[in-house]
Amino acid sequence: MNNFKSPLEQKPDYLVCICWGVMYLEIVSAIKDGCHDFESLQERLMVGTGCSTCVPEIHEILHDLLSQ
Repeated sequence: MNNFKSPLEQKPDYLVCICWGVMYLEIVSAIKDGCHDFESLQERLMVGTGCSTCVPEIHEILHDLLSQ
């Protein structure tokens, strides 16, 4: 059994989108489930549709996870 976790999964969970209460690991999970662009994350999790302060971080998470 492989217990390896990527460095992104080892980060502690934290609140990314304040408006919708979306946590970091929810975003990671959505990306793993096929949300490979910002628009699909917006559609699934509503991130970036409120005050938009999370948008740069969402893009960074997407880039980091997809470039592995």
